[in-house]
Amino acid sequence: MPALVLAREDGGDVRAPARLVREYEHRLTRGRGDSLFQVPHAVLDDGTLDGGFVAAADHVAQRFELTMPSGTLRLPAFHTCRAVLDLARGTGNLRARQRPLLDGLYAALLERSRILGLGDRLAGSFGQHTMTGWLQWIVSALVVGLPKACYGFYLRHWGLRWVSDELGASCFLDAALAFCRESDLGREDPRVRRLLLRALLDDVRRATRRRTPLSHRWARRRWAFVVLIPEIDDVNGPGRTFLGTFEQLARDVSSEALLILAACQGPPPDYAVPVGADLTRPNGIADRVYALLGQGSDEPVRLVALPAEDDDAERSAERGLTTHRVSARKDRLLDWLRPSALPVLAAVTVVGILAPSLLGGKTSSSPAAPSCVKVTTGERVGVTDGRECDLAVPGPRGEELRKLEQEVAEQNAQITGGRYRTLVFLAPLSLQDGVYDDPPIGLQILRGAIAQQRKLNSEGRQNKMPIRLLIANPGQYFRYGAHRAYAPNDPDVSRMIIDRQGKDNISAVIGLTQSRPESLGAARELDAAGIPVVANGVTGSAMVGPDSPQRYFQISAPNNRVASVLAEFVRNSPEVRAFTSGTPRAVVVYDPTDQYFSTDLKNLFVGAYSRYGGVDLVTYSERPGATTPASIATDVCNKVAASRGVVVYLGRSGVLPSLLNAMRSAGGHCQPPEGSTIPLIAESAPIDFQTDPRKTAQAYPYMTIFYETANAPTRDPRDPYAQFARSFKTVFGSLGADADAAGGYDTVGIVTQVIENVFPASPDSDVRPNDIYLWLTAHGVSQYPGASGVLQLDGKNKYPPDKAVFIREIRQPDGSPVTLLSCGLLPNRQNPDHWGTGDLTFPCPRDHA
Repeated sequence: MPALVLAREDGGDVRAPARLVREYEHRLTRGRGDSLFQVPHAVLDDGTLDGGFVAAADHVAQRFELTMPSGTLRLPAFHTCRAVLDLARGTGNLRARQRPLLDGLYAALLERSRILGLGDRLAGSFGQHTMTGWLQWIVSALVVGLPKACYGFYLRHWGLRWVSDELGASCFLDAALAFCRESDLGREDPRVRRLLLRALLDDVRRATRRRTPLSHRWARRRWAFVVLIPEIDDVNGPGRTFLGTFEQLARDVSSEALLILAACQGPPPDYAVPVGADLTRPNGIADRVYALLGQGSDEPVRLVALPAEDDDAERSAERGLTTHRVSARKDRLLDWLRPSALPVLAAVTVVGILAPSLLGGKTSSSPAAPSCVKVTTGERVGVTDGRECDLAVPGPRGEELRKLEQEVAEQNAQITGGRYRTLVFLAPLSLQDGVYDDPPIGLQILRGAIAQQRKLNSEGRQNKMPIRLLIANPGQYFRYGAHRAYAPNDPDVSRMIIDRQGKDNISAVIGLTQSRPESLGAARELDAAGIPVVANGVTGSAMVGPDSPQRYFQISAPNNRVASVLAEFVRNSPEVRAFTSGTPRAVVVYDPTDQYFSTDLKNLFVGAYSRYGGVDLVTYSERPGATTPASIATDVCNKVAASRGVVVYLGRSGVLPSLLNAMRSAGGHCQPPEGSTIPLIAESAPIDFQTDPRKTAQAYPYMTIFYETANAPTRDPRDPYAQFARSFKTVFGSLGADADAAGGYDTVGIVTQVIENVFPASPDSDVRPNDIYLWLTAHGVSQYPGASGVLQLDGKNKYPPDKAVFIREIRQPDGSPVTLLSCGLLPNRQNPDHWGTGDLTFPCPRDHA
């Protein structure tokens, strides 16, 4: 099929082509009372989509998968090529450089393949039992090692040969070295665009052709795939870029499975060839277009020029597009008879043979409770009240979480009757097997929530509503926090919470703690179920942007505020300038794979700071198998030494120690002369850095560390932070209280205050989750004296305006912590205009500035 570009002849309404494309979009979407789409399709709208061609291709692929009328669309070639763009190559010889690519591609294959993923889980389950542990090596070799070796052989010899032909390489893995992350070809290189689009075309063409006698889709229509572009007038927009790449590729590669329908208001692209319709005939344009779609065209992009004054024809076309719908072929019971008969017969035979032995045997152990599920990463995810099941993994790695579960169980057990409400703490509380980063920050925030629960439940207050806590663990990187279309059988922790909403009297979800697409997806899933979310430790711009869920709030400052504070501090701080020459040059370390947090913060910081000083960028990923600390430590030290600059660390705090340890072992400029140190400022610091700064100074004597935080202790016993610290010590003794724990403490306090404001006098009434959301939007919480500053949330403020932000220094050599910057609405209700000491002061950044 050719691509069609609709345009209006001179003198007509130039918006008419876009309206026709929009009407066609409505035709393809779901009909009234019909749960099926007409055909798989995607819309590329310049007004809502940005990020270049790669983002446009991702959007098209995802929409094709979501709008399949029936069945599951698989795009193996596209997802394989797309995964390469985000993978980093290794160092050394050719095989060593290819190894991280192969590992990453196989990990992505495990995510897509149920059978291979099942084998991986099977090998892991054998190793968890004493009686079967000796089988783990054999099973791993058969169902994990052998498939991975075969996959590597396939990619080196047979797989995706056309990719190697496109790039002049001998095999796919050789070609992948040319377009992986940080390679010679950028993500927007024309050759990379051509590879992605060709992979997508190959996959959709295969989806229209592959029909086997044992497939339930044997008698079903072969779906076409449609891309709609309402306007292509922006020459750099994703729509024009996608169409231009298609035009270049379709001359060489078959595009019969894909139709592109685009519209433009201005001059059409030069490569759009007019259809040559006979305008003297009543249906001249329609007949010509129909012939081109049915018979094909030598030109991949054809131009359809609508008459300037033919309004009747236009209205007729619009009515036809909206009323004459193509009904999608629904699944029928008989479709499944043929493919299911043989497997059912085989299963019955196997059961008949094995049933006697199975029925006579005994089970050695009972399965885990369904609310706590062990997953392939070695973690346990789900929801617990502390007693019903265990989210902590066996052994020392699960000890911290196990103690917190016991504490929550004891607190909940004291609520023996009467009214109560439940808050669910949802945040990553575990690490995957083989990951040895600092403990998840969610554990410390959960401690603060537990301290507030105990304090509130022990007090006497008017309209007192006791608070229960549930603990929900979505796993590291929030992997199992929400439903994932590409892994529909994986646990969905948000759905587990929603399913318990009525039974447990759940009022709200707190925590989240991380800015990720997965955590935002969890917030959206909870929002759709009417459950409000009040988060802490979340800073990404997308979390509070225009597309954030309606019932989502957070008490932490967003990245735009944090970035401006960091930029002003690095620019002006005398403590930083003491290490540098002139306006400090910022050596920014960030994670390019962490779009919602690290990359977002990097973009905002660079935008704020580049007006004053120079910036060097160094990439460092939290993901295993990506950029390692050892590979960048020397580069960071050399850049700092050459410019006498400062390291600005904008990655996740949990992996900061790994980088500092690598710098300690690197030598060279990473070992400054005695009496001098390397300055580093971090967006946030690991828990141990904040609670034991002396130990931190001793561990890294070559570093002077500054960090941004949400609070700073004072000696005033009336300070809300001091009150929090006393409550925290009552529950956790000598464990250090820090800003993260204070955030969990404040979140429970705010939600409880709203619950007790809503709590009606009538004993027959109840507090529903939507009541909390309505109160927050209509009345809000104002001047709440939080340990992390004076907090405000309402219908206009999804996060507290002018949130308190502090920057502290861990001084060498004794590790004494010093607060250097205090800006925003502080716990003492002050909102200072300046920061600094003596006559050397600087304006505090404000949200409205």
